[in-house]
Amino acid sequence: MPIRTRCMHLLLPLMRKCLLLQFQQDPTAFMTEHGGAGADGEDRLSALPDELLVLILLNLRTAKAARTSVLSCRWRRVWTFLPELQLTFPCTPDGIAAALDAHKVDLQSLFVVTPDAAPGSMAPWLSAAARRVSGSLAFCNMPRDRDDDDTNAAEEEEEEEEGEEEEEAAAFELPCFDRATLLYLNLGHLGVSFPPAGKFARLTHILLDHVRFTAGACSLGAAVSSLRCPCLEKLTVHNADGVVDLAIDSGSLKELQITKVRGLWWLAVAAPALRDLTLAYSFFLHHQNPPVANISTCHQLQSLEWNDSYDLSTVQLGTMEHLQRLGASMYNVFGEEGAVAQHIINRSCLGLLRRFRAVQSLCLTLLSPRDIVGYQYLMEQMTVFPVIKNLYLIVFANGHGFGPSSFHVLRKCTGIRKLLLQLLAPVESEAETACTSGRICDQPSNWRTEELLLNNLEEVRIRELRGSEHEISFVKRLLNWAKVLKRMIITFDKCVPESMAKECCQLFRIYVLSVRNMLYVLHVP
Repeated sequence: MPIRTRCMHLLLPLMRKCLLLQFQQDPTAFMTEHGGAGADGEDRLSALPDELLVLILLNLRTAKAARTSVLSCRWRRVWTFLPELQLTFPCTPDGIAAALDAHKVDLQSLFVVTPDAAPGSMAPWLSAAARRVSGSLAFCNMPRDRDDDDTNAAEEEEEEEEGEEEEEAAAFELPCFDRATLLYLNLGHLGVSFPPAGKFARLTHILLDHVRFTAGACSLGAAVSSLRCPCLEKLTVHNADGVVDLAIDSGSLKELQITKVRGLWWLAVAAPALRDLTLAYSFFLHHQNPPVANISTCHQLQSLEWNDSYDLSTVQLGTMEHLQRLGASMYNVFGEEGAVAQHIINRSCLGLLRRFRAVQSLCLTLLSPRDIVGYQYLMEQMTVFPVIKNLYLIVFANGHGFGPSSFHVLRKCTGIRKLLLQLLAPVESEAETACTSGRICDQPSNWRTEELLLNNLEEVRIRELRGSEHEISFVKRLLNWAKVLKRMIITFDKCVPESMAKECCQLFRIYVLSVRNMLYVLHVP
């Protein structure tokens, strides 16, 4: 090979890297210099290397990038080398499958949105995606709003019954993604089953949302366990149906979130590397039978969020000697006699608080219903707390006073160093939720006069303060109790004007002189 030719072969990769670097640093200047036609009418843009053309097309949506194929033969194949595809409206399942079949390189990212997809339309393009995706697949199915139909009531009811029967039978089988690393499926409650064989060999993250699991040769638990998903680190299942028993055996799983899995009754997790576990609004549906769960082998667990039914006799949590954060289920401050659901919720919260002797951080939610006339005050049942350093107290007062209930909690946690107080806004406006209980919510009133020594409390953060009478009264008392406070950060609700925020902070400064740093922040969307 001549010396000149060999030099060109050596210099060409370097020239391409220089051009790529120029484009990445300033695309506009690069296109001005290289993107137009020359004085002789030559198409200088098409003469650029494939790597640069692909970079240019990455700045366009996939549909527009594909349309560049009509420019010339040179451009016809460029879009098929894109490492990322976004296939959204108005793409059809057949069009999605055709685009994937035409693609020439592995996909680092595939994002697909379909309008009201049918189960039968899923298999062709998902099979093509399984062959092509080597990174992440995100799919969102947008079911149509059934309420918009103009059919009469009788026809609508008949169609709905037929649709439900068809829905129960209709489902698709998820192919094995043996090279993908992330799988996010929002199915719009389409039915899905797992393949009986094969591995999801490289998957590290799985998120399944609005899913209806159907009976198949492989259960959800078997599909996500180590034999089928040897690299799985994070699993999230949200808003799902069709899972009663869930058994997960994974040596790699580090984070597990199970929320609103309707019908779940039995849960077993054997995951020695698990660090974070969230269970919420899944067991609560079984009022008659207590849930059965075994998490006892998860010795590395650091964070447990259990916002669900809990029964000490049927739920095994093990020693959990590394646990640092506990999120207990919400607690009803007031309750109606004979209310089964309220009783289960409160019993679960109390059981969790008794279960642990000490934990670094505790998250607790106090809930007051809108109408509390004739209700019983239930905070006196909360007698045992773990020893904690940090308290995250979420208050959903619905316009009522929360001084007595919050005082009760703080009286049990006098050793805390940090307090985060989250004040959730009522669903209705402040005027509509003004307290009409005749000051029932302010009883017992000892919180207004009794001294409380929070001698270790150095930092207080208050979020979504709206400046109501109940809120101001409690914050003033809190500042009287915290004698060694060093730092205080208040985030005001979006409805609070800046002048009111400054006025509140000036008022609070009167009640505490030890604060070295008081910061207020208006609501940041």
